Amino acid sequence: MLLMRILPGVLKELSKHVPTVLFQTVDWSELAQDAAKISRRIIQKEGYEELFHSQKELLHPYCIDLTDGNVSPTKLSKSAGEKVLTLYFTQLFSSKGLFLDLRSSNFAEGNNRLTWHPTGMWTKLDEKFRQGLLDVYEGFYLQNNELYLNGLAEIGLIHESFSDEEKKQLGEIFREQFGKAMEEDQEFKVEHLSNTIIRMSNFMLKKKVKISKDFLYLGIYLVTMYSTLEETNVKLPVKQIYLDVRGRFNSNEIR
Repeated sequence: MLLMRILPGVLKELSKHVPTVLFQTVDWSELAQDAAKISRRIIQKEGYEELFHSQKELLHPYCIDLTDGNVSPTKLSKSAGEKVLTLYFTQLFSSKGLFLDLRSSNFAEGNNRLTWHPTGMWTKLDEKFRQGLLDVYEGFYLQNNELYLNGLAEIGLIHESFSDEEKKQLGEIFREQFGKAMEEDQEFKVEHLSNTIIRMSNFMLKKKVKISKDFLYLGIYLVTMYSTLEETNVKLPVKQIYLDVRGRFNSNEIR
């Protein structure tokens, strides 16, 4: 497929850990329409500078510095891992767009700051999808199950045709990726994320429901983050990091 050919680096990383069943579930007709745009972003760096400066300003208060030059990767500490997770949530809260490639080779740590070289792989999620995803996180971490399920419906995972039992089942499958983040610090394992994706994808295939192209972008974003955090081999206070980022955006009305 054209999209596979123009995204060799990131998709190679993605394909190491994400089952091919995800690609069978995504609506490839939508992706085909995006192919030329994604190619320009990667090869010609279309829109890169504008998003780079926006995210640089956004992430600076968290001791995360962006650079448009290559970095010399370093072994990341727990503190750096917390910053990577902060980066993940911060970009989701921003409506400007997000750089997707969070592989460890793009990070360096020093003087209690994290330096990040974002590649040209970026996207701007459909706003309904982005807001729905934020509702999923909000519903989970604030233990609001109605908001959580509504968020899953907004991002296209729950359909009106599903029975109440099927909605509950899909909600539980998606919830598995969070692990025990509500009760304790979370350890990040790509295999755990992959198993969740397998179950979710098989569920959607069985229901003959195609999911948005934004799920592939989210998959790249999640898998590259998980692989980086797995390398740190530490447990992180995910709920607290999410609440800290959420608090900043809500107080400044950035969202």
